[in-house]
Amino acid sequence: MIAALAFADGPARVRRARFVPRSGLTLDAACALANGLRDALGSAIGDACAVTIGEPVALDAAAWRALAASSLAFAFPGRATDLVFVLAHRDARALIAAAFREEPAPHDASWSALEAGAVERIIARCAPACEAICGERRGPVRAVDPARLAPCVDVFDVRITAPIRLTIGVGLLRALPDVPPVRTLSGVALNRVSLEARVVLGRGVIDASRLLDLRVGDVVRLRTKVAGEGELNVAGQRIAVGTCGVRMGRVAFDVRSITLRGDAP
Repeated sequence: MIAALAFADGPARVRRARFVPRSGLTLDAACALANGLRDALGSAIGDACAVTIGEPVALDAAAWRALAASSLAFAFPGRATDLVFVLAHRDARALIAAAFREEPAPHDASWSALEAGAVERIIARCAPACEAICGERRGPVRAVDPARLAPCVDVFDVRITAPIRLTIGVGLLRALPDVPPVRTLSGVALNRVSLEARVVLGRGVIDASRLLDLRVGDVVRLRTKVAGEGELNVAGQRIAVGTCGVRMGRVAFDVRSITLRGDAP
């Protein structure tokens, strides 16, 4: 479980620290969805929108029920996860009024089937934006009863700040899986890339292509005169351990074991 440090609510100046589950959704993915949502809603209401987002958070079931109570919810099924948009009735009325260039209906007015259909069509235009998080879509957008949905595991909000003001909550019904990179680079593609290698007690430079081919027994030349046990570090990560000294008249680092993939020496 990923945890983050938080502080208990209360009026006291000193609040109790506690660890809480942290969302596995990256801020980059949330921003990508928010940008797509901004463009889709701007097209629907015929005016450019300005948006800001809240940081993704992990919710428990009770917090999700409180968030979704008395709201409209729309489900977006996807390959990686299913998304849910949550929209308060007052914000839904503001969205419809902006799209049809009308004054918003009173908050206490009854909710009509015509209004429900209109807001669902507007939200459906936002479906392509969801691909930034859920990947390939697996079905059409549909209105759902939030009380019958499973609790969302991660939630963030997209706040439209202009030309109208409203908030759309975005929830993930399933945690995103860890997906390996779809493509990798070969050593040939990195031939001209140089990486600074730092050995404890000494420094040197190694080509990226040679780093990928590094094996036990290889020697890495250094620029400083050192001796004794050392570690080879690249980008702050230990990739090898060995001995610093002189080999064939040159200051070098003798590789004894490789930890390039995080293996223990």
